[in-house]
Amino acid sequence: MSISSLLAISDPDSLCRKIQGCIYDRVVDLGKNGCTLGISGGLDSAVVASLAAKAVGGDKVEGLFMPERDTDPQSYADARLVAQTFGLHLKQVNITPILKTIGIYDLEPSTTLMPRFFQQYYVLRKYREYSTKDESTFLKTLKGGGDQPGLRRHIAYFRTKHRVRMVTTYLYAELSNNLVLGACNKSEKMTGFFVPYGDSACDMEPISGLYKTQVIELAERLGVPQQIIDKAPTPDLFPGLTDQKTIEMGYESLDPILIGLEMSMTDEEIRSETRADIEEIEYVRHLVELSVPMRNPPATCEK
Repeated sequence: MSISSLLAISDPDSLCRKIQGCIYDRVVDLGKNGCTLGISGGLDSAVVASLAAKAVGGDKVEGLFMPERDTDPQSYADARLVAQTFGLHLKQVNITPILKTIGIYDLEPSTTLMPRFFQQYYVLRKYREYSTKDESTFLKTLKGGGDQPGLRRHIAYFRTKHRVRMVTTYLYAELSNNLVLGACNKSEKMTGFFVPYGDSACDMEPISGLYKTQVIELAERLGVPQQIIDKAPTPDLFPGLTDQKTIEMGYESLDPILIGLEMSMTDEEIRSETRADIEEIEYVRHLVELSVPMRNPPATCEK
């Protein structure tokens, strides 16, 4: 079977119904009143919000928009659009004061007085400084930053934001006795483009079995607003740092390689189907291998 056929969703409507059924069953089985999730204004959370609303009803889904100092001003408008489209409750909780109190903003120079376009230029230039010929900055983050204190600060800076958001999500979920839904997709989970105990911490991950390109396909079927589908994927943690600029590869190139690796195809077989360079295939393989501990449960001392 070809990579393209494996990546294609044969029956999107059936898949949507299956995921909706899983959400509904989980809510009922655990005796929850509904669902709570973070809504960033991005594609993944929009798809999960849509599936949850169809599963239990929009009136039983609480969306949380949790901005902080570096959040793109457009994100709130996009989050509101998602909530309005699917009839959800949307609550805004600014986490800037928490991050400021615990010293997160002391880890990176402030760019708040700069125009947004200059913030983006500065962030991208700083991010590229950690990259070398042999290792991308993102790959180095999966190793913990090594002997580069600046990169270690960078890692702590963005991961803490995710973790504070998840603490906040659980706070509101428990006040309502709701199920916490995550929005990580398979592309993120396989490459380590997520934060342990951050955006991956949840009671259920409805789309973690779907690659990003498959999530896009479902978004179009579910009626996610086109402007959400068209916007460049970004964790919205640093101005200008998108998924593609972080991973250094677009999902249209990444996902076919991931499928090939998942199917235990040889590098040559993957190359012949995807037209990817052998260096790109090896790079993705390295990401998958380095991120294994992030996907595994915590280590134990069992004999």
